[in-house]
Amino acid sequence: MSEFPTALSDCFERIADDLVVRHWSVQERVLPDALIDQLGAICHALWHQEDLTPAAVGPAGEELIIPSIRGDYTRWLDDCPPTEAGAKFLQIMDDLRAALNRSLFIGLDSFETHYALYPPGAGYRKHLDRFKGSPLRQVSVVVYLNRAWLPGDGGELRLHLEEGAHDVAPRAGTLAVFMSESIVHEVLAANRERASLVGWFRRRPDNPLLR
Repeated sequence: MSEFPTALSDCFERIADDLVVRHWSVQERVLPDALIDQLGAICHALWHQEDLTPAAVGPAGEELIIPSIRGDYTRWLDDCPPTEAGAKFLQIMDDLRAALNRSLFIGLDSFETHYALYPPGAGYRKHLDRFKGSPLRQVSVVVYLNRAWLPGDGGELRLHLEEGAHDVAPRAGTLAVFMSESIVHEVLAANRERASLVGWFRRRPDNPLLR
């Protein structure tokens, strides 16, 4: 478990309850400030070293880079040099995976995650995180790494819900969790660099050839 196991355990229970009732959850200041700062520094260092690459849209084998649809730059965490901060983040996510399995019985088996940085003006149009014919992604997770984020900075995560749009400011330490197959969402353009870690809990494929 991480530095605050009791607080995290309570937070994970709230997330599980929210996913049952409304399929999404937003929790603020979940991860320790020091860890958020370390992860943010890594993301920005990758960006300034040109070690992030333009993100693509579309299913595996059919990916296209279309900045007008999706403008972020990414790098998978498991493709980055190992760091203590990265290992702590993965441990917290594994604790969340175990908690969701205990509460929801959804058979989450693994977690994939990447750094994502949106330059000023970039966004990501409305989409779902699960492609048709590829049902492995079950739960989407976003952790924001942006200190001193102000309302005028933009960059909100907009969840398109039955009751209307709900915007989530990308402030440092905020954790957004939602069901990958049912929550349509988008990223609004920001006026400054916007950093996050984005990931998906996946279930084990019924067919071992399905990835």
